Amino acid sequence: MAKYKKSYLGGYLRNYMKIAFISSGNSIHVKKIANALVNKGYDITLFTLPDHNKLIDDFDKRIVIVNMPISGKKGYFLNCIWLKKKIIEGKYNLINSHYASGYGTLARIIHVHPFVLAVLGTDVFIYPFKSKRNMYRIIKNFDAADILTSTSHVMKSKIEEFYKKDKKIYVTPFGVDLNLFYPREKVEKDFFCFGIIKKIEHGYGIDVLIKAFAKLSAIYGNVRLYIFGRGKALDEYRKLAENLGVSEIVEFKGFVQNELVPTILANIDVACFPSYSESFGVAAVEAMACGVPVIVSDADGFMEVVEREKTGLIVPKGDIGELANAMERMYLLSPKDRIAMGKAGVEHVKEHYNFDENISLYIQAIEHAVKNGH
Repeated sequence: MAKYKKSYLGGYLRNYMKIAFISSGNSIHVKKIANALVNKGYDITLFTLPDHNKLIDDFDKRIVIVNMPISGKKGYFLNCIWLKKKIIEGKYNLINSHYASGYGTLARIIHVHPFVLAVLGTDVFIYPFKSKRNMYRIIKNFDAADILTSTSHVMKSKIEEFYKKDKKIYVTPFGVDLNLFYPREKVEKDFFCFGIIKKIEHGYGIDVLIKAFAKLSAIYGNVRLYIFGRGKALDEYRKLAENLGVSEIVEFKGFVQNELVPTILANIDVACFPSYSESFGVAAVEAMACGVPVIVSDADGFMEVVEREKTGLIVPKGDIGELANAMERMYLLSPKDRIAMGKAGVEHVKEHYNFDENISLYIQAIEHAVKNGH
């Protein structure tokens, strides 16, 4: 591996590192971390499967993107010889893999250190419990890593439930860019708008939200539900809205780029996220940063980031009646009290989920791995 060098960056003497990301070019999480690190002066190369390139154009142009030769799940195994050669030739200071399942497996197989493994959600909450083979693979990947990073305390606790070995786990929250996510002037409208910005997939409780909204709209006429996103369940949920007789007031708005989310939130009075599982709950953090009160499920990730009754309301997962009641409470709340809840959310995010501060924790983790000679 290359020597750990010094360089003078941004007015501060910093440790310079050449880092190999073994990660997906489809992941907004990977993009956000890589872009932040390159802005801090780190030299980043992303090694990704050739079919994982949806967000490649959004990566900072200073980041070197390298497509591995073999795509698909087999690529997590068959790219190992090619990748190890590239890593050794590149003289990287650090290997940083994101997602403990596929890319974590590839990083383990090439057996290069220091190796930091970042867990991001489904690789801890879902993947290990699908089969004994999956659990075995995750544990072997954890064993191979020098340290682990987790985006939330609840995910760290989940790891510790099934991984009993003494491994350093850094909690590095996936906060938001406060230069982008801040309160905008609300758009004037003659109706009350609930909204969600999520992948339109079964795990996010969008069917529960539509059913709860149908109950609410049967009582109050001047309400709307905006659903932003794309996904496999789109047609199914359109049909659900039709069957419930609310297709005229439930609007599917399509996919929206992350940088446009704050503008979208200016059109929403209350953001709703009734997911069945969340490892961190960044969607709720984004809404709160923009001064929008939230209604969330009691999924672990939301419980960590939302202050009950102060920045939002929390309801049981999958409970249509309780979600409808919470929506009614928000609807009947005075504008003054709703604005106060939004302001509390802004302050909460500033204190705990400022990405500029969160990335400093991430940097502490990767520098620890290198300085301790793993």
